[in-house]
Amino acid sequence: MGNAASVFVESSLPVAHNGVKSIIFRCAELLMGLFVFKFASLAAARSSHFTSYLMFSEDHIQRLLFLTSRGFSGATVLVFVFTVLSMFSSLYGSLLWALDSPGYIFRSSDSTLAEQKNAMNLDAPYIVQLRVDPKTLDDNTLRRSIGADLFKQGVNVSLSGDINSLKPETANSTRNNVGARIWLDDEGFSVSTDTYSPLPTALEIDGNTFPEQCIKFDGGMGLWNCTFNSTFSQGIVEDLIGRPEVHWDDASSRNFDSQYIVPNRIDNIWATYGRGAGSAAMMQVFTVTKGHRRHTFAETVFRITMLTNPGIPFASTEVEDLVRRAAGPNATDRAHPLLSQIVDDILSAQAKKLSYNFGVNAAESPRTVIQSSWSYFKTLNINSGNEIFSLLHMTATNITLIHSEDVPNPPSALHDCDQPFQNEAYGGKVTQTNCAGATLSREGTRFYGTVDTSAVMVLYGLGVGRSNISSESMSENVVSWVWENTPKMMDLLIARGLAVSGADPRLVRVTVQHLVPAISGLQVLLAVLVAVLAGVAWSALVFGQDVAWSKSFWGNLVHTTLWRGTKEAKGVYMRRTPEVDMVVNAAEGGWLMVDGRPVFVVLPDKFFCPSPY
Repeated sequence: MGNAASVFVESSLPVAHNGVKSIIFRCAELLMGLFVFKFASLAAARSSHFTSYLMFSEDHIQRLLFLTSRGFSGATVLVFVFTVLSMFSSLYGSLLWALDSPGYIFRSSDSTLAEQKNAMNLDAPYIVQLRVDPKTLDDNTLRRSIGADLFKQGVNVSLSGDINSLKPETANSTRNNVGARIWLDDEGFSVSTDTYSPLPTALEIDGNTFPEQCIKFDGGMGLWNCTFNSTFSQGIVEDLIGRPEVHWDDASSRNFDSQYIVPNRIDNIWATYGRGAGSAAMMQVFTVTKGHRRHTFAETVFRITMLTNPGIPFASTEVEDLVRRAAGPNATDRAHPLLSQIVDDILSAQAKKLSYNFGVNAAESPRTVIQSSWSYFKTLNINSGNEIFSLLHMTATNITLIHSEDVPNPPSALHDCDQPFQNEAYGGKVTQTNCAGATLSREGTRFYGTVDTSAVMVLYGLGVGRSNISSESMSENVVSWVWENTPKMMDLLIARGLAVSGADPRLVRVTVQHLVPAISGLQVLLAVLVAVLAGVAWSALVFGQDVAWSKSFWGNLVHTTLWRGTKEAKGVYMRRTPEVDMVVNAAEGGWLMVDGRPVFVVLPDKFFCPSPY
C-alpha cells in the first residue's frame, strides 16, 4: 500500500511544457472559485439570505462592514464562511504546485556516442568492481555501475548496452597441432585462452617430475587429465587465471614466444584476486592491434572454489554437490556423466594424498574459444612439506571475437626494446610495454603490436572464500543471477570498452535523458475533483433555484423588471440581452433604464418612479 501511495503522489505523468501545467492548475483554481461561489449561492438560496447573496459580489471591505454592522447571525456566518473559502480558492493553484513531487521526470531518447562525444570523460577509469547482490541490482543499477564515470558529471548520458553492426572477421587455421584459437590472419595471428595454465611453474621439484604427457593439444583442441605429486600444486594455484594468450604469428608461436594480456598490478584487483582461492568472476573487453587491423574481444572468467584445512578431508557429498552446481544453471549440464567421473577422480586423489587436474580447451565456433577445468589441489609448504590447505578449484573461461576493423595508423612502439615485445594499453591509453618481462627469443628485437585492456569488471560476493561447505562456497542465488545476467552485463561492458578503445563511436548507442515537466496522479485527481464539484454546484443552482440566485445583480435587475413570468425567466442565461442605461438628471437625480423602462429615481429628499412616457 505504501508503494502504491508513493507512485500516486510522485510526478509520473509527463506534460508538454510547464505552461501547460500552469494552465491546468490555473483552471483548477478558477473552478474552485466557481464552486465556492455557486455552493455559497445555493446555501443562501436555501436559507433565503438574499442580502448575503448580494454581499458575495462585494469587496472585502464591504463584507467586513456588513459583518460588523449585522452582528452574529446566519446571514453573517454565511458571508464569513464564503469569504474564507474564496480566499482559500485563490490559493488552490499554489496548493497544486506545492504538491509537486518533484514536478518533473526524465524522458529517454536514443543516440550514438558520435553525437554525444563531448559528454565523454577523457579520464574515465577502465576498472569496474561489482559486489553481486540480486536484491539490489536491477537494470538501472547495472547501467549506472558499469557506466560509472564514463561520462562527465552533470550530463544525462548513459550506456544503453545496444551496439550497431559489429563485424567479427576470422581467418582460416594455419596450424593443427595446437589448441583452440581464434584465427585472425593467414600468418598465424591468433588469440586463445591460456594454454600453459595446466602446467606448474617448474616441471621438477625435489626430485618429483610433473607428468607432461597427461596434457595434449592437437586438432584444434586441448585436453588434460593429470594426477600428480602435490609439490606442484602451489605453483598452479598461484598462477593467474583468465589471461588471454596472443600468438602474433606462427614463427613466434613455434618459438614459444606467446604474449599475454595481463592485468595491471597498479590498479586492477584481478592481478591478485585472480590467483589462489575464492569464488569470483571477471569480465573484460580487450583489443589486439597488428598493423592496420584491430580486433576486439569479450572475455568471461568464472572461478568456484572450496577450501578445507589440513587433516579435514572434503566430504564426498560436498564435492559432488559443488562440482555439479558449478557446471551451470542447466539441469542437463549438471547431470552430465562426465561429472561423475570427475568427482570419483577427485576423491581418489584426495585418498592418495595427490593432486588432480582435469580440463578441456575447445572452439565453440571460429570466433569463440572456451576452457574449463576441475581440479583438486593439496598445497604444501615448500620448506617443511606440510600441508597448507586442500582446494577444490573449478574455472570456466570464454573468449569471443566481437568486432574487427581497419585503423588508419598502425601502432608504433612506445620505446625501443632488445627483445620481441608489445605495447600495453589500459582504457585506450598506451602506458607501458612488456619489454622488461619479455622472454629471450631467437628472433631478436621485434615490435608485435598493441594490446589494450579496454574495460574490466570484477565481480565478487559469489561465495565464502574459506569454507568446506558447498552451499557456502558457491551461493546458488548469486551465481544463478550472474549466469542469467551475464549477457546483459557483457553488452554494457562491451559498449564501455568500445567507447574508450578508439572504435567507431557510431557503433555505441547511448541513452540521453531530458527533464520533462510532469504532474502526479494526486494533482490530476484534485484538478478533476474540483471541476466535478463546480459542475455539480452549478447544476444544482441552475435547476434547483430561481434565476435570481444564480446570476449577478444585473441578472436580478433584469429578472425583476422585465421578464418575470416569461420564458426568459425560466433559464439562467438570457438569449436576448437587454440594454441597461444610467440616466442622470442634474435637477432630479438619476435612474436606471432597462430597455427604456425606468427602475427607480433617486432624489435628494424623496424617491419616486418617473413616468416612462
